[in-house]
Amino acid sequence: MGKRNMKTCIRIGVVLAAVCVAASCVGGWVMEDSPTSEDLYGVWGATGTDVFAVGTNGTVLRRQNAKWRELDSGVEEDLYGVWGTSTEHVVIVGDNCTVLEFNGKPEPPEDGGVAPPDLRALQAETCSNFRDIDGRQANSAFVVAEGRSQWYGGNSLSNARNFEGRMLGVSTPSSGDIYTAGEGGSFWRKQGDSWSERIISICDVGLVDGQCPEEHTMLPVLWDVWVGDAGQGAVVGTFGGMWIYPPPEGSPWQSVNTGFANEIRGVHGWVNAEATKNQTTFYAVGTYGVVVRLRGTKLTREALGTNEHLYGVWVSPDGKHVYAVGANGTIVHYTK
Repeated sequence: MGKRNMKTCIRIGVVLAAVCVAASCVGGWVMEDSPTSEDLYGVWGATGTDVFAVGTNGTVLRRQNAKWRELDSGVEEDLYGVWGTSTEHVVIVGDNCTVLEFNGKPEPPEDGGVAPPDLRALQAETCSNFRDIDGRQANSAFVVAEGRSQWYGGNSLSNARNFEGRMLGVSTPSSGDIYTAGEGGSFWRKQGDSWSERIISICDVGLVDGQCPEEHTMLPVLWDVWVGDAGQGAVVGTFGGMWIYPPPEGSPWQSVNTGFANEIRGVHGWVNAEATKNQTTFYAVGTYGVVVRLRGTKLTREALGTNEHLYGVWVSPDGKHVYAVGANGTIVHYTK
């Protein structure tokens, strides 16, 4: 090959590599440039490449064309949960009764005055510190809180069930099923019109006749829950806890051995409908940059190259994209 042809090939290779990076077609975990140093608590995607993240001091970010930009939320409250049904319909919840709705960037005022915030505020029937939101229909989602839970109905929030203690995570794999988890090992399921509770406990010694001695029983904080369409799910919490749903009948609900004692703060997954028995893959994230992937019985610890605390994770429906967010504006992105 002549020198000129070699140089041409090198230039083409460099250009293709740059295009590939910009399009996020390089596999594996990548740290993405973040426009904020605020802590990020929640993340959700309309598609694998159009993604929203929320955090402290009213921070709302949107990823488009492989670049994150900050939206004007119009508030300064800490934001924790984000959910939507399309790129033009996203709902965000947070502290002090904060409920925000994104319906596309608003048109600038015709008179040239001050532009409105990118998100509009909604009202809640009962004020609380809202922690998470999830749903399966455009105008129906469940919101959990430090007080009374709420129903999102399209234009406002109305009262739902009142739980004892803080509920921190919610998942709704279908319109009739709701799963929520929170403090004191509290795990609830709504099926039809009926709610049922199961308490998850941790034993700091070996079981005796299949039971934990009462003085060694601890009730973890359950930070998050996710259940897929196939009915398989996971709950995560303190002490590196990760519990696979459904639990065994008539026996203690044992945690998966993640190998960590860290707080596991977020969990999400995807269902491979083409695999045998709709195989489910879970991603769980936690403090000090912990990420674990569980597929079947195989658990893998992922190496991200960051020690920042991670608080939220979201997996695209096809499993090709995973986003994790955390302290100091940290955003990591996995692509297949």
